[in-house]
Amino acid sequence: MGAHQHSDLQDKTGSAILDRGRPPAEWVQILAGRGMPVSERTLRDKAHKLGEYYKLGRVMLITPAQMDVILGEKRCRSNPIGGERSGGQRAGSNISASRSRNTTDAALEHLKKRAGGRGAATKKSAA
Repeated sequence: MGAHQHSDLQDKTGSAILDRGRPPAEWVQILAGRGMPVSERTLRDKAHKLGEYYKLGRVMLITPAQMDVILGEKRCRSNPIGGERSGGQRAGSNISASRSRNTTDAALEHLKKRAGGRGAATKKSAA
């Protein structure tokens, strides 16, 4: 088998994991080329912590989709991708600004009933 045929077999297995997955050392080189120096140990540890890797024996492979998760695990909230801002009044919310008095009173009553008889300190009025 010639070198070209061997290369074709390595590149086209039909397995998304084998065809697109890369060992951490390769991802480290790619990241360094983009000005993001990170150690192989750091990448392995983070992939392991998040469960974002494939492993057979001692060989670890990480797919591009898994790298997206690894890189996106902690996002800088002050500079979201796409310029979108999070939070604030204009972002909208599913929490109403004012609470219904009936809802608050019902919740307090429920909590008082649950706490009753469980050693909760209550004031008793003198008769």
